[in-house]
Amino acid sequence: MFLKKRHLEILKLMKNTTKSKELKSKLPEEFEVRIAELFILGFVEISGEDIIFTDVGKRMVELIDKIPVEDIPDVYINSEIIKIMELLDKTGYVPEKWNNLLVERHLANSEGLTEVGKEILKIYRESHPVVYLTPDILDFVRGMPKIGLYEELITYKNTKKQGDNILNALQAMRLLSISPTTEAGKAFATTVALKEVLKIASMVPKLGRTLILRKEDFDAMKRGEFSEEMVDSGFCEEGEITELGQSMLNTYSEIGKTYQEITPIYVLEDEIKVLKTIEIIKEKYETNPEVLPTYKEIKKRSGIEDLGEVLHTLEFKELIRREVIKNKDTYWMTEFGEKVKDLGTVTTDGMKAITYPEHNDTPIAEWVVKGKEEKVVQRGITDKGSFLLKLTRSIKRRPYLTKYDISALINMPVKRYIHRDELVKLIQKHVGGDEEAIIKALNESESKGLIRELQNKMIILTELGEGVKEAVEMAKVQELLSTKFAITPTTFNILLAIYNNREDFDRVWREKSEVGEHKENEIILLAKLLPLTVDEIKKSLVILKNVGLIGKKGLTDAGVKLVESYLKLWKGINN
Repeated sequence: MFLKKRHLEILKLMKNTTKSKELKSKLPEEFEVRIAELFILGFVEISGEDIIFTDVGKRMVELIDKIPVEDIPDVYINSEIIKIMELLDKTGYVPEKWNNLLVERHLANSEGLTEVGKEILKIYRESHPVVYLTPDILDFVRGMPKIGLYEELITYKNTKKQGDNILNALQAMRLLSISPTTEAGKAFATTVALKEVLKIASMVPKLGRTLILRKEDFDAMKRGEFSEEMVDSGFCEEGEITELGQSMLNTYSEIGKTYQEITPIYVLEDEIKVLKTIEIIKEKYETNPEVLPTYKEIKKRSGIEDLGEVLHTLEFKELIRREVIKNKDTYWMTEFGEKVKDLGTVTTDGMKAITYPEHNDTPIAEWVVKGKEEKVVQRGITDKGSFLLKLTRSIKRRPYLTKYDISALINMPVKRYIHRDELVKLIQKHVGGDEEAIIKALNESESKGLIRELQNKMIILTELGEGVKEAVEMAKVQELLSTKFAITPTTFNILLAIYNNREDFDRVWREKSEVGEHKENEIILLAKLLPLTVDEIKKSLVILKNVGLIGKKGLTDAGVKLVESYLKLWKGINN
């Protein structure tokens, strides 16, 4: 949405007259441009000399008398202001500097959004802009950066005729979003709908007219009814929708569409080192089968002290897989791991620079700076970024919970936001640790799919996080906290194997009465189902029983809850 003070002044005058000439005589400055923007917003229709309110325009006019128009900034609403309003409405908190922008516009007060602010946000959510593509707009979007820092956008805008008005129009059409200001400045990103606009720009390199699609046009085309204007615009031909027409329909459909949020991934330097070490060992194995990528061999060649942690991290991201060879536990790269080892590191924040635009949200400047440093963003998403997006969308995350993850889950409320600074203090009080280490762990918790941190540093549990929190609280919490590798991909795979083969395990437990024989038969069955040695299975079973995820005869309620939380996550990925 984009509204200037002049838009409101025009709307206010229109309560008394709808005649274009009369309105222009009273407010001549930029009149044609502002009327066009009101049309794009879907607030007015232009019919000859008359400018007519739409239903949503009438709703906006009803608010005019509640807004002290003479007292507001020149730019009243833009994508930055809308984002701040959404965050305040969703989480109940925005930084003071952001809140001041709302207060001076009479959109918020000490209690949150005002009546005016709530109604404008409601109008934004319930309205739909017109697709309005001029030759200048199409020329502008062809070469514009798609994600970046605000200064880059302004530099580009200054090279184009009508640059300011085009930025306004792109925001009005929800093709461009600008982030609130943080210490690193502002960022911007184009929305998913702009991808369709770029297709249109390639179809009509020398456009001689404005392409327009209103809601009524959209509905008519969907019904197979075509007006003369649609035919003249090239949207249909011989009673059929053309490629251009389909792209216009797609653009309209994509505007404001909501998408499933994407969980960002991260890749650490030590992980790449281990992957490259596995590659070296694999090459040696091909000529000498005695050399295997075991824990001992990888540690000897990589020199990484806490190798277990790195291996668990790589396994939860499906970058490595386990295999038993010559009765030894070995680690091999997956196809994803083969590719990731050559791409370099990326942080959760750097990935958020590209995941947020993919679901029509706005990254803040700090994330974009990180994304540029880590080469997932240039003028848009890089090849590295595209691959990591594919990776993070495709993998079936398995749990790997550190003490910080467990403490965060225990200390977080359900279905309510908490500020990161507050959560850090709660974790410090609970399990200790310095602030930097805890913030890093929280970023990794986000990549594990347990939490989501928004632009205003407010954090909430995801649906997966709620399920895992419940499982953790049902288990033996102190044992979970004191056991370094309690919930890992390996121990989880054992839980999953028992869950998926309940009848077989029930039969094993029924067949023998002595506890020792139960255990032995249980291990034999798990060894058939999983690529793990007997020693690894025995060690994992001891851990799982100690922390309360396995009982005397199968999974505990906590173990079942943990498994079912991840099965639900994977089902969502497949759908």
